[in-house]
Amino acid sequence: MATGLLFWCAIGLMQAWAVEDAYVVPHDEFGYPDLNGVWNFNDSTPFERPDRFGDREFLNAEELKQKQARLDSSEERRSQRESNVSQRVMEVPTDDTGAYNLFWSYFDEPFPNPRTSMIIYPADGKIPATRKDAVTQLSPPPSNPCNSGQGVIVDRPVKIAFGALTCNRPEDFGLASRCLLFAQSTGPYIRANSYNNNIQFVITRDHVMLYTELGNDPRIIPLDGRPFLNRRIETWTGSSRGHWEGETLVVETRHFNPKMASIYMRSRAYGSAENMVLTERFTRVGDNAMVYEFTIDDPVTFMDRLTAVMHFSRLQAPIYEFACHEGNYALTNMLRGARLEELRRETN
Repeated sequence: MATGLLFWCAIGLMQAWAVEDAYVVPHDEFGYPDLNGVWNFNDSTPFERPDRFGDREFLNAEELKQKQARLDSSEERRSQRESNVSQRVMEVPTDDTGAYNLFWSYFDEPFPNPRTSMIIYPADGKIPATRKDAVTQLSPPPSNPCNSGQGVIVDRPVKIAFGALTCNRPEDFGLASRCLLFAQSTGPYIRANSYNNNIQFVITRDHVMLYTELGNDPRIIPLDGRPFLNRRIETWTGSSRGHWEGETLVVETRHFNPKMASIYMRSRAYGSAENMVLTERFTRVGDNAMVYEFTIDDPVTFMDRLTAVMHFSRLQAPIYEFACHEGNYALTNMLRGARLEELRRETN
């Protein structure tokens, strides 16, 4: 652990993102860099840079040491909390099912990110300013899923992940609540989280498949130079085309569904992705390490482009089906519950 920490301190100070300068990427049977397999994208680096870092992209040695200490103590606290919750659920009557426990999450960071934020451009590490006409949506508090009596900034079509404009119809619920899009993995760019945070690469001679566990929505990307789909064909994850630049897989995606935001987060949604061009870069830099970079270029929504960098680590485990039963069942129950609440108010 100490040796690894010193190594990463040196990496941070040198502002380098390669694991080994002399690393030689293995190639598959088609002569492509071998990215095949399951990769985990947990990364505790904040998406936007905290103000205290200013324009500084990398942590220094002391900050890296503090980050590792926080990660270690966080794991201990999670384990203790899990033990307390399990004991309470077993011994005390409760309506807490304890469904989302640590079993469903993966917090390890074998390939830690030494950056102060995932966003590396603009230089301040912040989401760029939006255009005057771009709409930003904010979700209501999680404890108020039907948005009763709250003045949140949400309009139709709903582009946030969680919460709702109203509980009057399914279309007023957030996209994740409806099992359509998930803020961590369908953008289609990927943003780190600890829940179902796995992606599988399958590369053939003419195609790449990127299969993200959260959302169960594979992206099949041609590598043969064919043109993008006609603009009239709009899908949630857009039309993607891939090519190789040296040892890097580059994927460009266009023609997104206009009901999707350019930047889509758990509780915020910025603009519309209708005119967004997304460029993703996947570069293997070690036996079990990959650097992922994505650039969002949407001049209709933002005053500038955005580029972010995350770290993937190889996971020696399979991907399981994510069927999103919770959203399917809960949506019906939330609509039903809202109608029952209306009847209760009328009878009172």
